[in-house]
Amino acid sequence: MPVTNALEYGPGAGTLETMGGAVAEVLAAEVLEQLYDPTDIRATVTRLPWTSMGSDTMSVTQDAVPGGFTAPGQNATLAATAYTTAHFDLTVSAFRKAFAIDDLIPVAGGAIDIDRMVRNLMQGVALTITDQICATFGTFTNVAGTALVPLSVDDIYDGMFELTEALNSGQAALVLHPIQYNDFISSLRSETGAAQFMPATGELLGQRGPGFKGSWMNLDIYVSDSVGTNGAGSYQGGLYTPGAIAYSLANVQSMGVHVPAANVLMNAGELLVELDRTASDGISAAYATMFLGVSIAENARGVEILSTATA
Repeated sequence: MPVTNALEYGPGAGTLETMGGAVAEVLAAEVLEQLYDPTDIRATVTRLPWTSMGSDTMSVTQDAVPGGFTAPGQNATLAATAYTTAHFDLTVSAFRKAFAIDDLIPVAGGAIDIDRMVRNLMQGVALTITDQICATFGTFTNVAGTALVPLSVDDIYDGMFELTEALNSGQAALVLHPIQYNDFISSLRSETGAAQFMPATGELLGQRGPGFKGSWMNLDIYVSDSVGTNGAGSYQGGLYTPGAIAYSLANVQSMGVHVPAANVLMNAGELLVELDRTASDGISAAYATMFLGVSIAENARGVEILSTATA
């Protein structure tokens, strides 16, 4: 039976089970393309390949920045500086999503569209990774802003100073909750002679996702509902440069997950979707699994942006 964008389900049509192999190939190709083409805040952090087979933890080595060269002068002895490295651990956890497919779908003339299914699945992947990235902001040692106080332009200046003092370089990202962003924009409007805010263009939104709001003082500004609170009435946004945060997706089967081939709807390596049928309930279910780890890679490259959660 030829594969179309509609995954038919019901009498006289290829079922999820009988179309499994062909559908898996189509889904895996689309999922892999989107896993490696993020258009959201995933692009502001470092993605690392998972190399720790048979373990849920990977040790990552980072080289210290050696600094600039010196001119010791003729016949002068050049003192050697120790080349140092640091390590951080990246631990993955299992994240899962289940879709129930009721037998009444064909009665209503419905069909499961592969493209829509993949888009919905990948939105879930992107949201999960974004949630985990934002959850790291509260673990930055440096903090700018004040608990229970609206965010201001001066708070962001303070955060930028912390990054500069730590000799950070590269394009910095500022990720705020919508309430923090509104407070920041309100503060910016009241500033005289402040640097101009450059709103996102349609082209940039296509490249960086709908959460991208624009640029200010060479900061790429994103807004996300995934930014959490400290549990005491204040949001914990993040200001960071490349190398501050890292994440990785482990190959599902390398983590010891073994699913009968007949049950696999799609295997994209880092995302596995399997099928299960409960005949007594008249329901087929699709279960998606990924192993994700997110960690602070270099604490000095980030600043927690703290401000009130009250609009």
